[in-house]
Amino acid sequence: MNLLHIKVSPNLFGSASREVSDYLVDRLKVKHPQLNETVLDLSQEPLPHLDGFTIEAFFTEPEQRTEQQKNAVRLSDRMVDMLFASELIVLSSPMWNLGLPSVLKAWFDHITRAGRTFRFTDGGDKIGLVADRKVYVVMASGSAFSNGPYVSHDQFTPYINVAFQYVGIRDLNFIRIDGTHDPLTRDVAVPKAISSVDEMII
Repeated sequence: MNLLHIKVSPNLFGSASREVSDYLVDRLKVKHPQLNETVLDLSQEPLPHLDGFTIEAFFTEPEQRTEQQKNAVRLSDRMVDMLFASELIVLSSPMWNLGLPSVLKAWFDHITRAGRTFRFTDGGDKIGLVADRKVYVVMASGSAFSNGPYVSHDQFTPYINVAFQYVGIRDLNFIRIDGTHDPLTRDVAVPKAISSVDEMII
């Protein structure tokens, strides 16, 4: 079984999302001894944001692409291939300014491809082409967004839900780490998230 472990936080030491996602992967490896983990660390190897030339290449038939266009889509093709090759996905990320870090948004832009990960019907509807698979989303935020007055400010969770569903993935499991800016709150939030992992991975 192949697992794609996507890491986003640039904080390599002391990141709550990295700590909990690493624990989650360790638990999965115990449950699935043959698990093959591929790590995609977007903070260390950020993907380029899409430009007009690359988008044009996406919508050019593969056999009609120039060499420059083939080079432009090669990285995106690799991201899509990694997605299709995975049976499990673990995504760990902070919430920044109510939403996604731009490196994570870039990943979604690279893997959301008409004709590869979704298609249009004759009626204009969109159908995801990626078979459903389990996704664990470990999300850390400086303030509390899972309850209280800021719930409606959370733009991260709805985007992740829709973006994965867009390509066909609906089995999403969120592990939230709220209030990491306050050391006292963080000391409660991280163990709580780890307990959530233990409940999920039985």
